[in-house]
Amino acid sequence: MEDLKKVVANNIIKYRKRAKLTQVELAEKLNYSDKAISKWERGDSLPDIAVLNDIAKLFNVTLDSLVSDKEEKAVSGLRSFFQRFYSNKMLITMSSSFIAWLVASIIFVALSLFTGIPNLWMIFVYTFPINCIILIVYNYLWKNIYYNFITVSLLIISLAVCTYLTLYLFFEINRIWLIFIIIVPLLILAYLWFIARNKYK
Repeated sequence: MEDLKKVVANNIIKYRKRAKLTQVELAEKLNYSDKAISKWERGDSLPDIAVLNDIAKLFNVTLDSLVSDKEEKAVSGLRSFFQRFYSNKMLITMSSSFIAWLVASIIFVALSLFTGIPNLWMIFVYTFPINCIILIVYNYLWKNIYYNFITVSLLIISLAVCTYLTLYLFFEINRIWLIFIIIVPLLILAYLWFIARNKYK
C-alpha cells in the first residue's frame, strides 16, 4: 500500500508539472483543497478510485499509467506528442500557412515544367489572400481578435492587387487602377467593425 501511495504521488507530481499546473490550480480543477493535493503528492494519503479517474482524465493519461511506475506505452507517448503539438497555436498557424505556400510552389513548378502558361508567378500573388483567410480562421479559433483587423485589411488589399493584376495582365483592361479607390472605404468599414465588435463584446 505504501508503495502504491509513493507511485501515485510521484505520478501526480510528474503529470501536474507536465501540465504546468500548481497544486492550487490542480485543486481548483478537481474541486479539492490544495492541502489534499499536497498530501497526495507527499504520499500521506491516496485518492479514491473516482478521484484517480478524474485526475487521469484531466492529465489525459490512462488510469493504469497513474497508478503504475511503468512508463506509458508508445501509443500514449504519441498521443502526448500530438496533444503538445495541438496546444502550440502558433506552430499550427505557421504550419498551415507554410502548407499553402508549399502547394503554390508545387503548382508553379509543375506548370512551369509542363505548360507554357505566361505569368505563372501570379500563383504566388493568389496565394497571399488564401494565406490571409487561413490566418483569419485561426485568429477566430484561437480568439486572437486583435490580429483580425490586420489580417482582414491585408486580405482586402491583396484581393484588390489580385484583381488588378489579373485584369491588367490577362484581359488588358485599362484604368483598372481605379479599383484601389474601393480599398479605402472597405478598410474604414473593417476598422469600424473591429471597434464595434470589441466595444459590445
